[in-house]
Amino acid sequence: MSPVDAQHIRELFLHRQPSYRLSEAARLLSMTRGRLEREARADQEDAYRVNGRWRFTWRQLAYLAFRRWSLSDIHEALGIDATAVLPPLLALRTISIRLPEYLVQAIEHFAVTDDTTVDNWLHHELVDFAGTVVDRMENVIPGYRRAYLFPGQE
Repeated sequence: MSPVDAQHIRELFLHRQPSYRLSEAARLLSMTRGRLEREARADQEDAYRVNGRWRFTWRQLAYLAFRRWSLSDIHEALGIDATAVLPPLLALRTISIRLPEYLVQAIEHFAVTDDTTVDNWLHHELVDFAGTVVDRMENVIPGYRRAYLFPGQE
């Protein structure tokens, strides 16, 4: 992650605005205007327009930021401020696991294929799993739903 990206992440998460123009949103996400328009059109174009003009809410921009950068990148850029702006259950924790070699090789293969790290690849795969247990886990771990849906609304 570049120092400029880190600064943009800090600006987006630490200095939230109710809404952003297309040019400002593109700058904060380190994207061209064209790429951001394509991203919005691929999602729900109407949700990104107000009176025919591109307008992004903070939540929409944060959602795109989570697609642009990994949670690890966002934590790194925010530093100690991460605890103030992210739900507690989005804190990162290192764990060690033992897996059979065939799984390790498959995970490594798909991480390389997807041009990402093993950590990021596993994170995305496990988010899919997390979505299947939201209702059960919210009863066991309060705040689970908020962390899973962040930056969306509960």
